[in-house]
Amino acid sequence: MVVALFVGWIGYMASDDSLYHAGAVRWLTDPPFAGSDHWSTRFPLTLTFAAVLAVVGQNFVAFGITAILFYVVLVAVTGRFAAGVAGERAGWMAALLTATLPVVVSHATTVSVDLTEAAALLGGAWLMGTSSEDRRGLVRAALGGALFGVAVLCRETSVLALAALGPLFLIGRPVPRRVLIACGAGAAAVLLGEALFQYAMTGDPLRRYTIAFNHDDHMDRAANMEGNFLLWPPIDPLLVLLINDDFGLLFWVVGVAVALGGWRLVPETRRAPMTVLAWMAVVSFLLVSVLYTKLVLNPRYFMLAALAAVLVLAVWLDRLSAWWRALILAALVSSNLLLMSVGNAHPRWSMEALVMAAEAHPGEAIAGEASDVRRADISMAFIGQRNLRPLPAAPGGLVVAPADAAPAGQVVATYPSPPTRLGAALRTIGLEPLVPAPIARRMFGPSPAMVLVRTPAG
Repeated sequence: MVVALFVGWIGYMASDDSLYHAGAVRWLTDPPFAGSDHWSTRFPLTLTFAAVLAVVGQNFVAFGITAILFYVVLVAVTGRFAAGVAGERAGWMAALLTATLPVVVSHATTVSVDLTEAAALLGGAWLMGTSSEDRRGLVRAALGGALFGVAVLCRETSVLALAALGPLFLIGRPVPRRVLIACGAGAAAVLLGEALFQYAMTGDPLRRYTIAFNHDDHMDRAANMEGNFLLWPPIDPLLVLLINDDFGLLFWVVGVAVALGGWRLVPETRRAPMTVLAWMAVVSFLLVSVLYTKLVLNPRYFMLAALAAVLVLAVWLDRLSAWWRALILAALVSSNLLLMSVGNAHPRWSMEALVMAAEAHPGEAIAGEASDVRRADISMAFIGQRNLRPLPAAPGGLVVAPADAAPAGQVVATYPSPPTRLGAALRTIGLEPLVPAPIARRMFGPSPAMVLVRTPAG
């Protein structure tokens, strides 16, 4: 886990994480807070974030702790799920694969709701799938339903996965209908509780859903191209699983595992939770695929499918010989780490450079792009300075701009983009000159270099 976090570390993104921070702060300064937007109504995350801020204080350590907390929870839940199905060794392998899966690690260092939602769905599937019809079992199923309710409070699109419970209720397998009813009661209790809270605070019990449904009125297909290899809408969702840095070799290898009978290796007496999860993953995948123009083909929407694949793979690996097991695990883990090591760990480098310039020149106003100035609000608050201004700069003032588009004037400081993790390693051992130029640009300078320029006076 430590190695995966080091290789895949991004940290504060000045994006959704800043909005979750705003919601968490309101719980500390003006509780109770009903939420004012799409992000601050995600209470499982904002309340946890608020608790961490209350203990640690207002700093980026609190951001990191909050993010890593849900990463640890997800890895533990996945490992427990696999151990309950196929034994302790399968559990450790599932935990290892989850801990190094790029789609997981990419959300493990930045405050986001993705891992919280995934852990709740996975935990709910395990509790419900292992419940019986006696009193204790029905209570267990209700707790699983409560986790499903938590998942919906994290992100309303969780209902796409939960839609699978409808067909399961109709056929009455692999869990009894009474268990599903108890599960539904648990979910309803959480969601009704939140609705009552909203009603008491705002007079509108459905307020969070109104906000969520109006979050994005339209998403064009161009957004689907980010990080994806797409050819034709009917097969594009499958291509996201098979050709994407966030999943690596996972779905290729699990395809081999299933073809070789990996699913049949799950003991029949323990198959119910795996079947529930598989239904949820498949239904969620199909519905996201159909709704791609609304949701966008973002790998995070397929995280449940990835976790289901990890569990099937762990069960299959557990039955292989030690040599094959070690070889396949090594290939998966090393390829995951390699894929993460070529990612840009500083996607907001222009904003970071702006903050560094402001910190180095506290007595002067530093001008930058308006979007970077807005994104730097929290960083500037943490260093206790307010000397950033949107462009244009005053005559003789300081400006942070891309090196290849800098204004006329004297260059005061240069902020070259940090290399990727792999780039840093290659540079350290002296192999940088051997890397071809097109690759070198992405490896050693993934973001534009920034400069601090003093503009001409008058």
